Formats: sequence, C-alpha cells, structure tokens
Amino acid sequence: MIGRPSAIHIFLVSTISMVACLEHINPSPDEATIFSLIRKLTTTQYGYPLVSYATFALRTLARLKSTNSFYHLRELTTPETTAVVRPNVDTLYSASVIDLSHHDVIVDVPVVDERFWVFPFYDVYGNNYANLGNVFNSSAGKYLLRYSPSSNETVGVQLCDETQSEEYEDCRGLRGWINAPTPYGAILARLVVKNNGTDLDKIHAIQNQIHISTVPRKRTQNIPPLTVPMLNSSLSSDPATRIMQITARFAPHNPPRNISDLARVNSNLKAAGIRDGVYRPQVRNLTAAAVTAAATVSKAFALPANHIDFDNDWQSVSDTAQGDFNTNYEMRAFVTNWAYLIVDNIVALYPMYDPTASSSVHELGANEAYLFTFNRKPALAKNGFWSLTLYNADKFLIKNSLNRSSLGDRSNLTYADGMPVYGEDDRDEPFQLLIQPADIEPPANWTSNWLPGPSGGGQIDINLRFYGPGEGLQDGSWEYPVVEKRQAISGTGAQK
Repeated sequence: MIGRPSAIHIFLVSTISMVACLEHINPSPDEATIFSLIRKLTTTQYGYPLVSYATFALRTLARLKSTNSFYHLRELTTPETTAVVRPNVDTLYSASVIDLSHHDVIVDVPVVDERFWVFPFYDVYGNNYANLGNVFNSSAGKYLLRYSPSSNETVGVQLCDETQSEEYEDCRGLRGWINAPTPYGAILARLVVKNNGTDLDKIHAIQNQIHISTVPRKRTQNIPPLTVPMLNSSLSSDPATRIMQITARFAPHNPPRNISDLARVNSNLKAAGIRDGVYRPQVRNLTAAAVTAAATVSKAFALPANHIDFDNDWQSVSDTAQGDFNTNYEMRAFVTNWAYLIVDNIVALYPMYDPTASSSVHELGANEAYLFTFNRKPALAKNGFWSLTLYNADKFLIKNSLNRSSLGDRSNLTYADGMPVYGEDDRDEPFQLLIQPADIEPPANWTSNWLPGPSGGGQIDINLRFYGPGEGLQDGSWEYPVVEKRQAISGTGAQK
C-alpha cells in the first residue's frame, strides 16, 4: 500500500536519523552545513501535507466555488478515474473544505440506514482529529464545528448529553460540538455501497440530506479567510521551495496538532527562514539538497514504533502513525504520500502484504497468479466491511471484461463447494481469492472469486481494507490470509 515515493519525499523522511546524530556532536563546518540543510528540510517535512491539502481544497472548490459546503461524489470510481491514486470502489464520498476563520459551522448529519458510514474531520495537516459514525454509535443531528485555539479546550467531539457548557446551554438543539485544532481543515464523509445497482439511489438520498451552514462566532479572531489565491498564488515550481512557501502562509494561523509543541515548531520554522508569513531561503539551492539526499531510502515506516507485524507477511501502520499523528511528523509526511486523509485505526485498517520501505508493488507474470487463502471471514464490527482491491503500477484500477476491481464481503464469493461465503447461514470456513491476468480466464468455479489483473501480466498493487474492524483485526488474533504466488489456474475442471 506504500506508493513509490518521489525524490523529495524520500529525502524528507531520510533526514530523520541524520538529524538525531548531528544534534548531539560538535560538527565540523561541513557537518554544520549538512545540519543546516537538514534542518530546513525537516521543516519542509513538517509542511509537506499542506501541498496535499491545497490540491484537495482546490479540486473541491473548483466544483463548489465556496468553503463550508459539500460536494457529493455520485458515482463509484472506474478504471477511467485518474483524479486520485488508489481510488476506493467501496464508498461514495462527500467532501467539504472547512474555513473556521470567521464563523462556526453546523454540520447536519442525516439518519443513515443499516450501512457503514463515517464523517471524518481533518485539520489542515491531515490529522483525523474527530469522527462521527456508526463505529462510535453517533446519532443523527446537528453538530457545531468550531476552532478552539485555547489549550483548555479538548480537541474532538463533545456530546451534549455528556458535557455542560454555559456558552452552549442546553446545546441549543445540537447533538454536540466538535473542537478543531486548526481554523482550516476538511471533511471527507464515506458511505458504503452495498451493490452497484439501486443502492446508489439510496446513498444519493442520504447525501441530499447532508447539510452544512455557517453561524456567527461570538469572539472574533485575526485569521484571514481561506481563499484560492492563498492555496496556489505566487508559489514556486520547485517542490521543496513550494512547500516552504505554503508553510509560511499557513503555519502562523494553524498550530501543530499538539499545542504543547508550538514553541519548538515555531523555533524550527524561524531557523528555516519562515517569518511573518514569508519564506526567505537560508540555503542557496534547496532543490539540489533534496536531490543529493534522495539516494537514502525512506525508513520511517520500517521503524518499530511506526508499524505492526501480523502473520503471513502482512503489516500495518501502528495506531500512533495512522490518522491522528500528534507529533509524529515523519509518519505524517510519509502517510500523506500514499494515503492522504487516512482515517483513524478505530475506523479502518489498511494492512499491506509483504511491503518494502519504498513500494508495495508486486510482479504478476503472464502465466502467474496470486492465491489468497483466508482461514475464515474477517472479524468486523456491526455494519463493517472489507475489500481487496487491485491496482496497476500507477495505482489506478485495471480495466477488465468483468468490470471488477475488488472483492469482499458484498461480493458473490463462494467456498470450494460452490456455496456462498456470505450466505444465510453462519458458516465460517476457509475460502480463497484469485488474482491472475485478465486474459487467462480461470474455470467457471473460480469466476466469482477472481480479481482480474493486467492482461499479459505486469506490476500490481494490492490494497486490503477493513472498515469497522473487529477486535480480532485490531489485536492480531485473526489470521491474515496466506498468499501464494503460483502458476495461473486454467483448464476445465480445475479445483479450488
């Protein structure tokens, strides 16, 4: 699930261990120069998610023309969809760019039928600081979203029946309120699709009931409104310089997720040449420094604190490195590169098969297959779902005659005897999924469990998702599937 990192991204994450070494010695002039370069790009690392935020915001605002409103994605992604990498074919999205600089916002969450749903709230740096959804037994109704710069305010969801507030006495018809750590942010709601037919109409009806509105704030704050020029005007074409410039614009009014780290962050920004909303370069060629250091492979994910090892060569990011990153800026930048706006691990898990530090891409030969053997069904919470999605080397869906890009609990999977895996009974036994080239059709008894890869073989990227993971998935007691690379399955009568 880890994408192929760009040169600048590899450089950013590779500086971690080098900084630690140089901070505790008396450096020579050369070492001091290296430290100076690293210090600047550690700051670039801090601001790296802001470029992704700007991209997300600009694309969304191009459709909405306004912050604090929702754009609803009405159709599932297809192989022709190239707006984002690793598109999710399980859910429909509703996106909003949030600006709390001059107003509070009321988000009206509708009643959702028996399906998985989540409204994740993100700060400007991509931290998933709050969620509403059936994983949390959230209720429909109105929630007040506000920027809470005071360190006395608790970031996240505060429910009206559990919290008292003089300012919002009786909550004025609200279910609760949500304190945001930054004035700018995003919402990216997800509603699972049960099938590709009439269920879309049901989700459209739910989306039509999602409302957002601004309300006056009692206390004014000296924060500029979020505008398109702020996101893209007068920025350098050089990637590293661009990050520094956009950090200079956003950081003065958008503190770090952990407010106790504000002094340290500001000190580093100042030393890097960021002051009064402007970046003044402290090195002659920031881009050259990035290219020079790009040979060092990113090590952030490989650090023991940042990942969890499961059985059968599966791994996942740790709970402190997914969704809400606190002061783990290295993984925040790393995750931004392959899974921007990821949700907290209570909401979803994204395990990776046999990942390396730089890629999750696997080679599928022209006559080869990957066979996934599940010992039993994944352990999910009520209304949770899972899917295995296949992408090409560019992280886009693969066109095939079955129009099938994923398999999971809503698919017509069958056991070896042809009976449905998700039938009317409580049967829970081993079953298998097959990935092999689209031009090698397996026997009919495999068709429902077959995920077609690129014709003639090629590079593939495998993405396993668990939304609403149960306890067994969280603690590793559920056995992850055994993956076997083998000869493609063909010929009449081949058995599962």
